[in-house]
Amino acid sequence: MLPTVSSAFVMIAKAGGSAEGAENTLSAIAAALAVSPPGWARLALEIDVRLSADGALVAHHDATLERTTNGKGLVRAQPFERLRQLSAGPGGEPMPRLEEVYERIGDHELVVELHDSEPIVVHELVRTLARLPPAARQQLILASEHTGVVRALRDLDPGLRTAATAPEAWRKLLLERLRLERWAPRGHVWMVPARHRGVQVVTRRFAESAARAGDDVWVFVVDDAQEALRLRRLGASGCFTTRPRALCRALQAVAGPLPP
Repeated sequence: MLPTVSSAFVMIAKAGGSAEGAENTLSAIAAALAVSPPGWARLALEIDVRLSADGALVAHHDATLERTTNGKGLVRAQPFERLRQLSAGPGGEPMPRLEEVYERIGDHELVVELHDSEPIVVHELVRTLARLPPAARQQLILASEHTGVVRALRDLDPGLRTAATAPEAWRKLLLERLRLERWAPRGHVWMVPARHRGVQVVTRRFAESAARAGDDVWVFVVDDAQEALRLRRLGASGCFTTRPRALCRALQAVAGPLPP
């Protein structure tokens, strides 16, 4: 069964809102969840995930620790208890496990971006998700820049919601240019930039084709209210933002209803 296109415009706080809080921390997530979106929109969360040396899935973007914590070296080389002792962000927060993030998001959707490419990461994630209630699993969308990771997730658990891969996005674009979109991939969440390498990715045709297939189009990264409205007019159903509070305030200030 294909997913249903979101009825409200979805604003996804990237890494919990990385320009307004320490990325991938529980405090950033809590701040993002406290934002009040316009009545025609709703909030979702995105976090980045890495695997520790002993199999814990932790909220962290980089392969290494130096940029966002007081630690050094590879995340993958450290056991979770050592990672837990590190301080992330100016507030000195511990690095959360993926399960802790689940507990905080309530009924909001959560995009989980996997950054490791080893097969063990996929298996560990699938095992973790299998312990969740069905309702919680439906709130998750899994993504990765590694095409093999996305394919492995689909093979291991076809019921999971996944983002389209880069090859699938390019194929969709090509087929639409040839007016053969009926042959384009479907059944995914399309997480794409508005433009890429000089190519306009998000067009009205792209968005309408996705909607006919029952798919969402979520654009990254959008921190400007006018750009968010422009994309919504084209038919995009959501956007990633590093500034959920500022974007929501700017959108609240826009006069009149959301353009059709």
